[in-house]
Amino acid sequence: MKTAYLTASVLLLVPALAAQTAVSFAEPVRLKAGEAFLGENRLYPSPMLHDLDGNGRADLVVGDLRGRITFALRQDGRGAPRYSAEQKLLGSDGKELDFHNW
Repeated sequence: MKTAYLTASVLLLVPALAAQTAVSFAEPVRLKAGEAFLGENRLYPSPMLHDLDGNGRADLVVGDLRGRITFALRQDGRGAPRYSAEQKLLGSDGKELDFHNW
């Protein structure tokens, strides 16, 4: 019986705490890869960060609705991150990775 009472108390407390916590986000920023916008002219580009070249800096990896994968390496420098132009991600056979979503 004590467990049920404790669970009910916690469940009642969570919404009250959430109502007191203000959440805000910064204005969105379009990322550039080289001179072009990241994922330009692609259907639903979905970027993620991953250190592809093992240098300790997070590079951008972008998949899209059609299953294509590209990447943009993070460049050296201070301040806001800058990325090289997007390149196709190749498999060990040298061919473009394409997951053919269609």
